[in-house]
Order: sequence, then structure tokens, then C-alpha cells
Amino acid sequence: MKKLNSEQVKALLTAIEDLIDIKLLIREIVPNYNLDDVKYELFTSKIESLHQKLFPFFSEYLNIKESTSIESSEDLKKVILDLVKNNEMLLISANASKKKLKNIGVDPRNLIVSGGPLFPEDYKIVNPNLTDNALISIKKKCERLLNELKNQEWRDKELIFIYEKDNPTDLLILDKSDRISNIIGKKMKIFELISWKDIEN
Repeated sequence: MKKLNSEQVKALLTAIEDLIDIKLLIREIVPNYNLDDVKYELFTSKIESLHQKLFPFFSEYLNIKESTSIESSEDLKKVILDLVKNNEMLLISANASKKKLKNIGVDPRNLIVSGGPLFPEDYKIVNPNLTDNALISIKKKCERLLNELKNQEWRDKELIFIYEKDNPTDLLILDKSDRISNIIGKKMKIFELISWKDIEN
């Protein structure tokens, strides 16, 4: 049985408020529905707000992921570089991915590399044979990484998780996206790659 958490309920209720604001805006512009600069800015901000609040529901309950139509490696490079143009932070799971991103021009200061799952319990899923000693060091590593995320100033930037569609580690991180969002105090954004091989060095 599925259960909504308090953050999901809050997101739905504030999304309804956004829709009411849009309804009031539409009443103001009938019968021609013309938007002046001020109303256009209000309308687009409400649409963006709705997207941020509702897309996680589409992703979780309808299995709809954000995707971008990309026809070439060069297009993909441009899309990824656009992700960090406003100093956004990219979360990735592997150092090999970090190298690829650096090679296409991403500033390493905009990269957070987990080197595996973000939460210790997920390491047992990846490798059920982990020893207790290994888990102790893994817990310390995860704590350092989660503290790094928590201590970032997220007010004026976003965290974007780039994940590979069929990568088991990435899918474990994706499954914990709500927990990560709670840690940084805002919704983590998600960008899906079919394969890191699509980014040529």
C-alpha cells in the first residue's frame, strides 16, 4: 500500500494554490487572454512552480522521467553544459563520469561525486557480502558526503542528479531522491542519460 508523506501532501496543497492563482489570472485577462509583461512573468513563474511540485509525482507514480531529445554527442554536451551555466551542482555516482564531464568543459567545482550509493544501507544491496569493518568505513564516507551536501548554500543554486538509465547504483540514488531533497532543503532535479558512452571525450 502506498502512503503519501508530509512533504508530498505539502507539495500537492501548494500546487493547488498555484492553480488557483492561475485561475484568478485567467479571469483577469478574459476574453482575449492577452498577457502583458507583468502577467506573463507571473504566469510562467506559476507554471514553473507547478512543474517542480508535481513532476516528482509523475516520476514516482506514472514512471515518467524528464528527458531531452538529443540527436548527437555534441548536442548532449551542450545540454549538460547548459545545466551548469548558473553555477548549478551536478551529482554523479562515479569518478569515470567526472572525468568525462571535465573533458567536455564542466568545472570540477560544480561536481559532487558519490563514488557509490549515498546511503550505507544501499551498499548491502550492491554487495550483500560486505564485512562489518567495510560497512564502518562506508558509513563514515556516506556521512562525509551527506554533510557536504547539507553544508552547501542551496538558496541560489540547484542540485541536478545525472543518472544512467540502467545503472544499479544510480537507480538506488534515484530511489532516495526525496531523502536527498530533504537534506538540501529543496527538490533535487533529475537528468537521465541512456549511457555515459554517449558523451564522447
